[in-house]
Amino acid sequence: MDHVRLNSLVSNARACIADRKRAGVMRFFDGTEKVRFVLFHAAMSFCSQKVRATLSQRGIAYESNEMLILASRDRNGNLVPAENYGAEYVRLRRSGQLSGVAGLADSYSGISSVSLCGLDACAVPTLVDLKTGEVIVDSLRICVHIDSTVDASESLIPIFDQDRQRVYRQLEAVDATPHPGLLYGFHPYEDRRPQVLRDAMKMVYDEKLETLAALTARHSADPGVVEAYQAKISKESAGRAVQRDAVFQEAIRKATRERLVQLNLDLQQSTTDWLCSNSLSLADIFWAVSLVRLRYLGLAVLWEDLPLVEAYYRMVTSLQSVREEVIKATMASMPPSAYLSPETEARSFGFVTNG
Repeated sequence: MDHVRLNSLVSNARACIADRKRAGVMRFFDGTEKVRFVLFHAAMSFCSQKVRATLSQRGIAYESNEMLILASRDRNGNLVPAENYGAEYVRLRRSGQLSGVAGLADSYSGISSVSLCGLDACAVPTLVDLKTGEVIVDSLRICVHIDSTVDASESLIPIFDQDRQRVYRQLEAVDATPHPGLLYGFHPYEDRRPQVLRDAMKMVYDEKLETLAALTARHSADPGVVEAYQAKISKESAGRAVQRDAVFQEAIRKATRERLVQLNLDLQQSTTDWLCSNSLSLADIFWAVSLVRLRYLGLAVLWEDLPLVEAYYRMVTSLQSVREEVIKATMASMPPSAYLSPETEARSFGFVTNG
């Protein structure tokens, strides 16, 4: 993309962030290099955590633009839209469709994968590569792209074809895990999410749809933005329809359990401490993010009879990149969870806490 146009799109999208302290923040930047990457993300976003952990693990400098991805109410009860619903951000994200992303996501599966479900133009993360002029909108593709731009000797994608194929299989398994469905959905008889989170989710779809209706009317003169909002309305309406659907909720819980069983089998077959190769790979980063989110939701019970998964959890979450960009970010941005707390994690890893 033309760099003048790209810089304009980035600047306008950055303006969607209300608190300027969250926009244009340099991470891992020592002042001696020109920052190549601009990231739009959210602290609580599962897919954003995958990207930030990858950037951290590789020690890559980037410009952070942290967005609030849930609507709120002002003191007068008026709905304040999520920042990632802003029209200027939607325009930036839609420009990523030029990179081979087919179609807008207009249905609901409980999965957030762009490659499997299409582009949600109101979602995070979005990565801008200022060197190549690319806008990348799929978290898996973002992480692979990031890894390909730095020292190959420390790559998170193995050079040997067999190991590489194993990594991609694991990336796709995490990508296809229904994390949004588990976060937003009400399980019929064993909803283990923190109560504050459950309370917040009661009206989340109504607020999403109210926001989108207002934004669609406000930007009626922009066909591309309206098309994105209409697809989002269709998707979120479908999500609301299955939020309390017992069959759907049981199905995504079962699908998650099946992926964990397969993970346990893959760990059993691995000949190293890591999942796919002799060293840390992107598969280990992705699974760390997935397991932390499941643990936060109280779903570590899904692997309580899978000892290799628990041991693997302890190993991958000992990585500093995961502790900072996943565990710490989750605790800071989401309601407290007894399943994922500083005390619980300290005990899990044998740390000694003061006091």
